[in-house]
Amino acid sequence: MEEKLALIAEALDAEKELIKQQVALEELEEWDSMGIIAVISMLDKKYKVQLKADQIKALKTVNDILTYMQ
Repeated sequence: MEEKLALIAEALDAEKELIKQQVALEELEEWDSMGIIAVISMLDKKYKVQLKADQIKALKTVNDILTYMQ
């Protein structure tokens, strides 16, 4: 789990301590258009997951991102 949280933090260019499962993405300063693209890219490259627009819009917490990191 810590490894996946670290990957999310790296993709968002955020401090690891800020990235917890229950954190709302909108509370993260780094969750902007570039951060969203970075997370989508990381999911595609490392997990072969390609999100559709409605799936991206549904991302509300860090835990939502983790569900795609299987």
